Amino acid sequence: MSHVRARFRTSTKAVTTAAMEERSEPARRQSDRVAQVLRWLSSSEVLVALPTLVISLALAYFSFVQADAARKMQRSGTWPYVSFETSNTSPDGKSEISFNLANDGVGPARLEEMEFLYRGKPMSNPLEFVHDCCAGNTPLAFTSSGVGGVLRPGEKREFIKLAKTEKNAAIWSRLNDERWNVVVRTCYCSIFDDCWLLDSRKDGPEPVGVCPPGWAKYQEHPNERPAGA
Repeated sequence: MSHVRARFRTSTKAVTTAAMEERSEPARRQSDRVAQVLRWLSSSEVLVALPTLVISLALAYFSFVQADAARKMQRSGTWPYVSFETSNTSPDGKSEISFNLANDGVGPARLEEMEFLYRGKPMSNPLEFVHDCCAGNTPLAFTSSGVGGVLRPGEKREFIKLAKTEKNAAIWSRLNDERWNVVVRTCYCSIFDDCWLLDSRKDGPEPVGVCPPGWAKYQEHPNERPAGA
């Protein structure tokens, strides 16, 4: 009986020792790897190359930051800012209603498309707008210009203009009231193809990736005259 117990204790101790050795084996391997890395880091080649690598990475990072800052500065130096304006007085103080696009930025604006809405309805040209809002079938002389092309910094483009006269006073007064029911939407881009969408109902232009499709395009020259005009 005592021999059996002795053999059992000896067997248990052997199993326990083997288990401890098995559990400690991964720790030894990890310790060996750490020691190997430390020996590699302490070698003269690494001590010489590591500072060079750090300096190279730092120079690359600073070059990237500097190039990015230069790009941003270049873009900000050509930033256009287009706004829509309407007025009932000319610069010399005369009674004159105008609808304008102005570039208040520091770079040229490439005008892509424009929508002109009157009481929510898209107008295809200035003649249709003047006919629907104010003149009806009454002949009326007014000035219009195109809304495409490039708008230079500081430039204002009057695309509809009506000076007040004795003959058109009633129509002029009607237009003076109805001009507040006009909404203008236009998309424009910088020389770097950064684009913005202007909606006169909002505070300012909003950046867009590309000018959206599906515009009810407004043009200076009508393709067809409004019915009854």
